[in-house]
Amino acid sequence: MTNNTHSIYSNSLFIYSANNTSLPERFPFSCVYPLDTETSVGSLDVAIRPNLELEGANSGVGSPASASMYLFQNSNYTQPYPAGSVTLPVGSALYVGVSVGETDPRFVVVLDDCYATHSSSPDDVMRHFLIQNKCSTNRRQVTVVESGSSLQARFSALLFLFDGDYRDIYLHCSLHLCDQRASSCSPVCSGRRRRSVSTPVKPITIGPISWDKVVE
Repeated sequence: MTNNTHSIYSNSLFIYSANNTSLPERFPFSCVYPLDTETSVGSLDVAIRPNLELEGANSGVGSPASASMYLFQNSNYTQPYPAGSVTLPVGSALYVGVSVGETDPRFVVVLDDCYATHSSSPDDVMRHFLIQNKCSTNRRQVTVVESGSSLQARFSALLFLFDGDYRDIYLHCSLHLCDQRASSCSPVCSGRRRRSVSTPVKPITIGPISWDKVVE
């Protein structure tokens, strides 16, 4: 069972007596897993009691799925750059891939927001959005290659100066897991983007990316 924020797994454990002379005792239990990969434990305000059939049943909360983001060297998304600083010339294409450590085939990963900053902090207020509300902010410069179809997501973006500044940049992405059995997970993007009214989750980060200043 899933809702907009969590996936809930329920089952029962039967305990039999040693001599099998009585009916087994039944213990129902549930586990709740958040769909947002970076949601904090304090926000798990989910009522799971309706899913339990007996009073006194056990329940637990699982940890969010882990996510990783990589900068790749080509459009095949097969060879990532080593961790650390990457230096690229202005106008290069950035090939970014995100993967989530989840094994349940019902879930797919959806990119919510991806943006660049001049600091390593995802909370930096000076942001240049590449993807916002699940959609590209500029289709000529940013292409969402995959989102909402598997446990991987990919996009490409042109590397250009933000406000004419040659400082290093960092890329940040927030994402969530979507239950494709319960709803359509593929983002629908129109010519006019809608503003998001949801609270952003803590994103994952890669960088720094440095500019290669070529002097002719």
